[in-house]
Amino acid sequence: MTPHVAVVGGGWAGCAAALTLAEAGVAVTVFEASRTLGGRARAVELEGQALDNGQHILLGAYEQTLELIERLRPAAAPAGLWRLPLTLEQPPDFSLACPRLPAPLHLAAGLFGARGLSWGDKLAAARWAHTQIRGTEDTLDGSVSQFTATQPEKLNRLLWHPLCVSALNTPPEIASAQVFRNVLRAAFGGRNRHSDLLLPRQDLTALFPAPAAARLTERGGSVRLGCRVTTLAAAADAVTLGTRDESAVFSHAILAVAPQHLPALAAQVPALEPIAQQVATYDYQPIATAYIQYDPAFRLAKPLYALSDGPAQFVFDRGQSHGQSGLLALVASAATQLPADWVDQATAQVQRIAQPGAARWRKSIVEKQATYSCVPGLPRPAVTTPHPRLFLAGDYTAGQYPATLESATQSGVQSAASLLETL
Repeated sequence: MTPHVAVVGGGWAGCAAALTLAEAGVAVTVFEASRTLGGRARAVELEGQALDNGQHILLGAYEQTLELIERLRPAAAPAGLWRLPLTLEQPPDFSLACPRLPAPLHLAAGLFGARGLSWGDKLAAARWAHTQIRGTEDTLDGSVSQFTATQPEKLNRLLWHPLCVSALNTPPEIASAQVFRNVLRAAFGGRNRHSDLLLPRQDLTALFPAPAAARLTERGGSVRLGCRVTTLAAAADAVTLGTRDESAVFSHAILAVAPQHLPALAAQVPALEPIAQQVATYDYQPIATAYIQYDPAFRLAKPLYALSDGPAQFVFDRGQSHGQSGLLALVASAATQLPADWVDQATAQVQRIAQPGAARWRKSIVEKQATYSCVPGLPRPAVTTPHPRLFLAGDYTAGQYPATLESATQSGVQSAASLLETL
């Protein structure tokens, strides 16, 4: 039959896969259960404003994601991302800024110029970072806490462990040392710009999924929102998908649903039963975001700050990034024991570093299964499956990074490429 591919899931992985196929001339239909594209990184509306289900930040090393975003941006449109040299400000205890020097010298310069560390701490951090970035390719089996055990307590508290939580969304006591080192090497072992922080300047759906869907439609594909796939059958020559209203036959399918939703679909195909059982063992970590609207005249001195004494680890000024004056986003990653009054506590964290005045409104969004727990030795399936007409895409598939937008887009592109090789 003429190739017509179903992509089940309209998150970043699914949109990357569908776009890759459409640009290769393959007919594609995307099925998305929600009314909004983007999956676990999507737009929401609160108090009449376009916000996100969670505040995201990208690394300069996330080249696949950045290439896709830039490729879909109209020539005359402003950049969708705001690139900032790596700066970590946690007043009043700590600050680190990496200058524009070749990597990894920029990290060494940033560490030696950091405020809040002793010279012993700086030297220990520089030596340890150099070893990890330039060291051998030995496999690490333990946790991040074990990995950083030789570092001074202050360095772990102010630098390495906060980086772990923000990058892996997993507590350092159980987070994979191997994946954390992969992130460190990607950020600091390549080019200077790879450690840059990139802040979205528009909502997450508008940043990539919506433009990808528009390009897909231009190429003759279709996107079906609010359409949940509930049944899956795969024969030797075709794949049949069922929704609440109908069933449809396709030549191939890419399953780009979140990992917590994969087992229910995959278990319906005997060849995928081992994958379903494997992914069903995953645990998950939440991410909480509090939006607090202050007087529009208020702004932080910088677009983002690290925060101490929890529950939030970072605060972002969306007035500076998104033009939403006076609006702050506070993020609590790996928020497994989030107190009921966490927004009150996060508000107090902001008030320790600024004087924003009285809040006009506050809203909290908690994604209870924002990412899988990135633990040592976690089995992650390939994008190809034992069934030749079924493929996987998602941030949980085999790769060097944790559950990030980069993992999702890399997986989507790789899944589509693997499918194209079979045509």
